[in-house]
Amino acid sequence: MTIPAGSHGLTRHLGRLLGNDRGFSIIVAMDQGVGGVNKGFEDPVATVAKVIAAHPDGVLLTAGLARRTASLFAHRGAPGLVMAMDQAIHRDAHGAGPAVAHTTGFSVEEAMRVGADAVKTMLIMGSDSRSDQLQNMAYLAKAGEQCRHWELPLMIEPYLWGVEIPSDPRGRAEVAADAARIAVELGADIIKVEYSGDFEIFQELVRTSPVPVVVLGGPKRSTQREVIANVIAAMDAGAAGITMGRNIWQQPSIDIMISALTVAMSSRDLDAAMAVLEPVAAAPV
Repeated sequence: MTIPAGSHGLTRHLGRLLGNDRGFSIIVAMDQGVGGVNKGFEDPVATVAKVIAAHPDGVLLTAGLARRTASLFAHRGAPGLVMAMDQAIHRDAHGAGPAVAHTTGFSVEEAMRVGADAVKTMLIMGSDSRSDQLQNMAYLAKAGEQCRHWELPLMIEPYLWGVEIPSDPRGRAEVAADAARIAVELGADIIKVEYSGDFEIFQELVRTSPVPVVVLGGPKRSTQREVIANVIAAMDAGAAGITMGRNIWQQPSIDIMISALTVAMSSRDLDAAMAVLEPVAAAPV
């Protein structure tokens, strides 16, 4: 995978997350604990340890959990660390259901203190409040400025939430494409965005993006086959990798799921990836 040109610090940090020999990146999102206790995440330190033992390229954490698990990253070959700077608050407990609010909480300086290789923040799309939208964009622009000061990569996640988000997959994909462009304009070094299922629109989004595009996992899927098929489609469209949470750490075996995703992303062979999951593939997720 080609690392975009930048400052020495930026290039090094991006290389930690994207610069492996496989040509794709697997980042495990584990910032959902701000919604409370999630199934499979009851013991946060132990779960992070299991994820790291499965050798992903990166792990996405809150500042609090990054501090509590610092020793797990303190060895050669440990994954890169991405720190979440903000959170969406959901209607239901444990981060489920539609989002109802968005809050910012941490700074780029805090990310530097915990040893992060990048920070992640959200571009909120779909709100009918232009004032809220402008405040969010101003926050992202300031975060981008701070990241450039510290030579730290900025991952922006277009978050499609609000009354103005279309319900049909194609309309949703078009909003995601617009959001990806806005993220670049605001200073994103990595874009984390959903794959709605519209191959052509997503392929064009990736083709025209000057920065790497990784696919978020989204809601927990009903089957492992559905998870992997979605990842293969996004990779075929040009994605640089995935940033996936529940669809990894809520699986019966974290390391086997990451192995199956690795096979899927390298071979684009759904059946080969599913073979890795046997005999756990038949279990509901």
